[in-house]
Amino acid sequence: MKFGWIHLALGLVVTLIPQADKAQQAPLTPQATSSAQHVILPAGVPLHIRVTRTAHLHIGASVVGVLTDPIYVRDQLVLAVGSPVQGKVIAYVPTDHLVREQALLNGDVTPLHDPVVDFTSVQVAATHVNVPMDTRALIRTTQMVRFTSTKKPSLIRRGINAAKTSIHDTVQSFTAPNKKDRAVRLLYSQLPYHPQRIWSGTEFVANLNAPLTVELPPAPPVVESESPSLNGKVVDARLMESLDSKTAKKGQPVVALVTAPLFDKDHKLILPEGAELDGVVSMSKPARSFGRNGKLRFAIRGVKNPIQTAEQHKETVYGTLSGVEGNSGQNLTVDAEGNVKANPDKGRFVAPVLLAATATAGADLDAGKAGGGGSPAAGNMAVASNGVGLAARVAAISAGSVDLAIGFGAYAFAKSVYFRFLTRGHEVTFPRDTQLEVTFTARSTGARATSAPGL
Repeated sequence: MKFGWIHLALGLVVTLIPQADKAQQAPLTPQATSSAQHVILPAGVPLHIRVTRTAHLHIGASVVGVLTDPIYVRDQLVLAVGSPVQGKVIAYVPTDHLVREQALLNGDVTPLHDPVVDFTSVQVAATHVNVPMDTRALIRTTQMVRFTSTKKPSLIRRGINAAKTSIHDTVQSFTAPNKKDRAVRLLYSQLPYHPQRIWSGTEFVANLNAPLTVELPPAPPVVESESPSLNGKVVDARLMESLDSKTAKKGQPVVALVTAPLFDKDHKLILPEGAELDGVVSMSKPARSFGRNGKLRFAIRGVKNPIQTAEQHKETVYGTLSGVEGNSGQNLTVDAEGNVKANPDKGRFVAPVLLAATATAGADLDAGKAGGGGSPAAGNMAVASNGVGLAARVAAISAGSVDLAIGFGAYAFAKSVYFRFLTRGHEVTFPRDTQLEVTFTARSTGARATSAPGL
């Protein structure tokens, strides 16, 4: 009887120990599964990338960079600014014909090309994991331009500002990082034929060719705002179709997608990423001859908010452009009404004056005679032939011809005047995926109808 109780107790222990182990181990598998979430970026999403290391322009060359803008899905940050990316050059295409023509007129006969890059991986900041991706990237030299005062500075003030900018750029060339790159680029800009590089700082826009799945740590569910209002809010968005002052017509529809979620002061969601902004072109003026640049204005007249509440249905929302990503060569400005205008370059008046002054420097031969040698005259000829590159200086000095040097200088002066004052001005051009900043104004639908801001 005693042994029977012992056997029964041992049997219970042997039976319960595995059950206890299973009870302790069972929750681990679901926890491991729920410890991560998978977020999918759809095909077509643009990634803005800045190259961090100069690369050779040939097929197969490695290209490394970082993201310059965050990528969200609805309310969640998926790829942060500064996330490292890697890719390679898969092809190169001829550069824009206007750029090529300008280079030829400056004495550069290099067959210029732009690289086509496939960025193949990105590192997720939250997990430090490199995720493979399929993209196609092209160079886009842009900068964000925001609303500035419409008061125009005087001609003297503009000259002073241009001089300050020139001095600042000169100082930066000696003090800022990547001195070697800048020195090599300066040398290449003076040569009639030179190698081509993908310089550090070059910017690309890489569009996803296929959906990208990113694994992220779990995040608490977002709380949506109960009484959201867009009045006075600024949102980031991107154009879904290209738009330019040459072809755009008044009344043409404009569609943009919100790229970053909008939260209230309590971090409750007002407007998620992916919400659609519907707008219309209200004014378009193409560029004209004699350097008159194009103008363009469009406004947002509606928002398709997937979390819109009954409170928001009582608001009529308008949006005015307060910032836009523009090509640096267009020198864009945005005014208080959302007008976007392409402006002449900052050195429009200063550059021709300086070229005219240097073109006459070669006529002063007294310095050369007084010096008892030919080097001062050679220096004068080098200055006089400024504006056409190193080849012109070498040709003038080798020929020992002051007239040739002055001819090169006069050519540079005439070219500067022609392109700044006589040719057709710059168009306002927004490619697909151009980034926008839109400032909203909301009115109650019960109020008396008024025209939208900027229309």
